Amino acid sequence: MRVTRRSARTAAVATGAVAALLLPAAGAFAADGPDRGTDPAPTQGDRSVLWRNVDLADGSLAKVYQDGPGRFSADIYAGGSLIDTLTSTDGRPAYGRNNGLHVVLRPDGTVRSWVETAPRPDPQQKRNTVRPAAAEVTLPDAKVTLPDGNVARLFKSRTWPRVELTQKNGRSLGTLDLKHPTAAHHSWTYRLVDAGGHHYELAALDTPRQGAGSRVYDFQGRLVEKYVARKA
Repeated sequence: MRVTRRSARTAAVATGAVAALLLPAAGAFAADGPDRGTDPAPTQGDRSVLWRNVDLADGSLAKVYQDGPGRFSADIYAGGSLIDTLTSTDGRPAYGRNNGLHVVLRPDGTVRSWVETAPRPDPQQKRNTVRPAAAEVTLPDAKVTLPDGNVARLFKSRTWPRVELTQKNGRSLGTLDLKHPTAAHHSWTYRLVDAGGHHYELAALDTPRQGAGSRVYDFQGRLVEKYVARKA
């Protein structure tokens, strides 16, 4: 069964309100990228939908999302940490490998995994009968594909919300929280916004040079506000 996070909330964004969110970034991850044109109208690709959870051959977890028609991605968790993100597009499978675990994400969203055959243990060697406790896996409450193609994973909390920013390949771009609410990547600024009443939002804002267009997401992954800048 698909698990979706949907709502009927709709909001308009005024230019002045968006500009108020655009504050200096705590630190840029990279230099400014190429110029961008006017954003197209919002599409279903703006929001990923949880498709299924899959237990992998070594006991780790794959959390599979449908990112759009014929597009799937899978977050691979092991020992409580995100170790890889696989993305299947254009009808092609995605393949990953980590410590002997092989994972294939097929174009239809199904997952196959296997573990390389380990050498037989030396019978003379003492066995360690104590197994370390597995770390708790914390899964995101929502996952959003950002305007620059990177990914935000949203973790709700009344006292300490956070946003993990990663590239498509799973490489970390940083974490937003109440102490470090702002970050920048190329021409985009990302900010954790306190909407009041222990509700938080993620704002993605383009540079003023590009017209300061913006998108705002709630912590259920919904696009709740959008402003498209018009160039003169």
